[in-house]
Amino acid sequence: MNDPTVRLVLDTSAVLAYADGSIDLGEVITEVVDEAQRFAVPAPCLIEASRLARDDQAAGTRLLVHHTHCVVLPLPADGWEPVAARARTLGRADLAACLVEAAALPPSPLPGKVPRWTSRPPSTAAPASDTGGGATA
Repeated sequence: MNDPTVRLVLDTSAVLAYADGSIDLGEVITEVVDEAQRFAVPAPCLIEASRLARDDQAAGTRLLVHHTHCVVLPLPADGWEPVAARARTLGRADLAACLVEAAALPPSPLPGKVPRWTSRPPSTAAPASDTGGGATA
């Protein structure tokens, strides 16, 4: 990613939380927008969120993608190997893509605590010990 205005990368659970109307995530996005910055979503996270989303979350996912400050990050043809290496370790390609993109950002902590998003369809609810998920800045 070469966009210096991207300050936040959302993963699959954050996409689902946005689609579910998460106020906490909305506040974090508002902070980013208020500072004339942008947020990004790796395409694999959108694909996985769409696969997992309930019918009532589909419109929220589309709304996120069309947000004027949202950048959808494709997986470049020459960038698949770092994602594949992390996916082998993590067991999830979508989370691996998010981590690779977030690692490319300069450190820029958001004010306050960034919550861990927990909005998931009931059939995919993760145990409390799940450490994946959330927004990475």
